[in-house]
Amino acid sequence: MQQPDSPSNPNRPSIQRVIALVTAPVGLIFLLSDPQDLLRLIMHTGLSWYAIFTPVAWGIILGTIAGLLRWDRIQNYSEWGVWLSTALMTFGMVGTFAIYFEHRLWYLAWPTMWLAMLGLGIFAFFAMQVRFSLKIQDGKQNPKARRTSGQNTKRK
Repeated sequence: MQQPDSPSNPNRPSIQRVIALVTAPVGLIFLLSDPQDLLRLIMHTGLSWYAIFTPVAWGIILGTIAGLLRWDRIQNYSEWGVWLSTALMTFGMVGTFAIYFEHRLWYLAWPTMWLAMLGLGIFAFFAMQVRFSLKIQDGKQNPKARRTSGQNTKRK
């Protein structure tokens, strides 16, 4: 029997390989950047405190919609999504702290912080899709549980 992350199974790469493939090219860009380059990147992309956290909000919103519409085929890609989100969150948080300790300015770390929040948004998308898909499934299987919860009790 093959192990899921074994080298003999080429369809399922290890999490370390995924993290290295995602973070290495982007890491070099931020490693070789000076503060002026980072400021130009922030200004050209329009990053702000609000823009940094929007991927998390979109992940929650789109995951909830996908769950309510019962798009369960999305779960076929959940393993890859979790690997990607882990890679982005790992790189983003390590990069954020590295840039902060290098330049001592938090706003210079906004690009890497955005990458970490993108990873969190991807994870939130899959988590919300599963959660709301299961809530709908439970509601269809046991409709009496909602009626007996005290919401529809009649007063005498």
